[in-house]
Amino acid sequence: MDASGLIGLIIDRHEMNNPEPIIVHNTLRLEPVLNYGGKMARKAYQTYRKNWHSNRKYCGFLDFKIMDPTGKMEHSQLLARSIGLVPIEAIRDIYDGIDPYELNLTDEQLALACDIQCSFMEQEINWGIYPFQLRTHFGYPQMNDEVLRNSVPRDFFMMFFERCDEAIRNGDSVAEALQLVDEHYEHSYVASKMVIMPPISGSGENRKIKKEWLPYVRSAQFTESESWITPHLGRILPLIEARGISPHHRKSFGEDERNQ
Repeated sequence: MDASGLIGLIIDRHEMNNPEPIIVHNTLRLEPVLNYGGKMARKAYQTYRKNWHSNRKYCGFLDFKIMDPTGKMEHSQLLARSIGLVPIEAIRDIYDGIDPYELNLTDEQLALACDIQCSFMEQEINWGIYPFQLRTHFGYPQMNDEVLRNSVPRDFFMMFFERCDEAIRNGDSVAEALQLVDEHYEHSYVASKMVIMPPISGSGENRKIKKEWLPYVRSAQFTESESWITPHLGRILPLIEARGISPHHRKSFGEDERNQ
């Protein structure tokens, strides 16, 4: 299934309050996290994020878990398992929204390709500029840096595939290529663990992609890159309004449930 179709299924589950997993591949499923029950929702209004999301009253509404052969999908593990095995051309097609099942991959490659598609989709659903998303630097309208301002959320993970693939093409081993990622491991408050962080420098609205990483921002190389979530706003925005403000937002800001 292509990216838009999968996003539609996620919305279906939340519309129907249906926790049934979505089977993407026989080794991969998506588990809807209903009724603001996930980390995305719970931690959206804590510490420094409280100010960021004061006007975003539905953060984490469409959350879901990606469950693959390792358990809950980890970007670092997925990157390590995929580099050198899934062709970069296939990953670019997936970034562009194409169904992995149409890419003539082996079953091993297909399982990883579907996992990559879901990781891109998670970025596009949970992070962005809309009231159900957490703030991201990618595509944030107030960013002074043109590349960041015009990017899309899935550019974050795609950069690491592009950078590692180029290193391998230039003669590095997979292990050597993955060392390029090591310096970007940091603790994430939302995830409560060490995760890959984007190669960004600066602060506030002056943040920008580090110069050496600019060639790997796909949206900057191909201007037709578009948000995956925007075409679905006609379903999502009425749904979140009907379901009401996140209880975590109400608790954080002391709002009465009757004043939704």
